[in-house]
Amino acid sequence: MKYIKFAAIMILVLSAAALYGCRGDGEVAVDILNTARPQLTAGPSAVPTKVPDPTDTPAPTDPVDPDPEHPYYLYVEKGSHTLTIYAKDENFEYTVVVDRYKVAHGGNRTPTGIFTLSGDRERWHDFPLGGSAQYATPYWGNLFVHSPMYGAQDPSRIWPSYYSGDKGIGTDSTGGCLRMVTRAAKFIYEHCPEGTKLEIVNGSPKGTQSADVPPIEKKGYDPTDVDALKGN
Repeated sequence: MKYIKFAAIMILVLSAAALYGCRGDGEVAVDILNTARPQLTAGPSAVPTKVPDPTDTPAPTDPVDPDPEHPYYLYVEKGSHTLTIYAKDENFEYTVVVDRYKVAHGGNRTPTGIFTLSGDRERWHDFPLGGSAQYATPYWGNLFVHSPMYGAQDPSRIWPSYYSGDKGIGTDSTGGCLRMVTRAAKFIYEHCPEGTKLEIVNGSPKGTQSADVPPIEKKGYDPTDVDALKGN
C-alpha cells in the first residue's frame, strides 16, 4: 500500500515537472507562462502634411512713415522767386505740392544748399536796421523766413514798397532772408517744425512758377493776414 501511495505521488511530481519544467535551483519554472510575445515593430508610415493655418501667415501691415515729425519740405528757386511747399506721397516722399508762393530773397546774399529750420522762432522780429516782420523762422544763422516788413510790431503798418513795390516780394531786395506774404510765413511758423528741410537753389531747374502777391485792399494790411483783418 505504501508503494502504491509513493508511486502515485511520483506520478504527480513527474507530471508537474513535465508540464512546467524545472530550474536547476529546484524552483518550478514559469517561463512557459511568461514566454515573451514577439514585439511588433511599426513599419514606415507617411508623415501627414500640415494644412496651412491662416494664422501662420503674418497679416500685412500698413507702411510706417520713417519721419512723421516733418510732414513738409520747402524748396526755393531763386530764379523764379518761388517757394514750393511739398507734402509726402503714399511712399513718404516729398512730391505733393501743397502751395507755391512768390518770395523776395537777397540774390548772392541768400545762400544755396539744404538747411534745417530752427525751433527758436519769433512771433515778431525787429531788424537792427529798422523794420519788423511777423512769423520769423531762422533757417541759417541770423537769416529768417518771414512775413512782409512793417514799421513796427503792428499788422496795420505794412511797408508797401517792401510788399509789392520796387523792393517788394518777388525781387532781390533782402539781406539774405526769404520774405513772403504773411499766410506763407505763418504756415511755415506753425506747421513746419524744427528740423524741417529748406532747399534753396540758383536759377529755376524745376521751372517752378508762382503768382504775384495779391494787391493791398485795406491800407496798411497784408491781404493774406486774415487774423489781423478779422479784428479790423
